Amino acid sequence: MEENELLEAGRRLFTKSFDGVIRIELLDDGGACWVDGRQSPPTVSIQSPNGVGHRFCLWQIDADDVGLVLTPDKGRFQNSYVAGRVRISGDMAIMARLELNS
Repeated sequence: MEENELLEAGRRLFTKSFDGVIRIELLDDGGACWVDGRQSPPTVSIQSPNGVGHRFCLWQIDADDVGLVLTPDKGRFQNSYVAGRVRISGDMAIMARLELNS
């Protein structure tokens, strides 16, 4: 997946603030982006947001599964998580506050 595609997928998915930061890493090709949900609308970029330190939620996804995981369909995201297509670690409180665009 190209960097621009990853950024655009993130911008479509994250439209509401969630008072936290998520790092999305593509395991197969080394791509990554940051989603700063401390503002509205969230910003999605390659650069680490200011002041994030180690307080973020990490999503790790195989590049082949990005289309299944980073989709505005909340049900597909949940199914992808249960199926192990996305591995989530770090600050799990962010997941409790997260509202995906659906």
